[in-house]
Amino acid sequence: MYCPKCGKELPDGSAFCLKCGHQLTTDTSTQASAQPAQKKAGLSALQIVGVGLLILLFVMLWMRNTAFPIASRTITNPLVPAVVPMTNKLFTGQTIVKAGGTVLNTFTVEPGMQNFHVVGQFNASGGLTSDIQAVLADESEFQNWVNGHQAKTYYSSELTTTGKLDVGALAPGRYVMAFSNKAGLVDRQVFAEIEARWTIQR
Repeated sequence: MYCPKCGKELPDGSAFCLKCGHQLTTDTSTQASAQPAQKKAGLSALQIVGVGLLILLFVMLWMRNTAFPIASRTITNPLVPAVVPMTNKLFTGQTIVKAGGTVLNTFTVEPGMQNFHVVGQFNASGGLTSDIQAVLADESEFQNWVNGHQAKTYYSSELTTTGKLDVGALAPGRYVMAFSNKAGLVDRQVFAEIEARWTIQR
């Protein structure tokens, strides 16, 4: 290094000029402190990468909370109705049908009940012949049938011991499912599992 005042060559790190006595500490410390300040002025490559990663993470979290739920709502459209199956027992287990009598179950098919079916089977016992009559008709036609008049029925058996039925689809209205022992002289036991099945939209 050289003295800035007289130009004498001096050993590095000298505090004073050996020739003129000029103080060198202030200038050199100023120069030394200026270099770290210049280094601090900019960001290192590692810091730039870290900031970039933080921005990328923020963008990914924002997309997860906003874009993805919107996409899932378009896949499962809440406006599309769900089809729900429904059932209702009309007869289950043993039913006693008195001699000369009828046992019935009246039910209503409402608008909105879709693909309405009456499904099941029955078995009669009692007496020498163990027979019974089963009928499914709307309410007005059932009155004709039970009184022995000509009637339009959806299901009607002759005198029988066993039977199966799968009737439908029934339109909205009032219906009767019945077992008749009007021709019998003794009581009949009817073991039946008959139910109404339909679907609704929700």
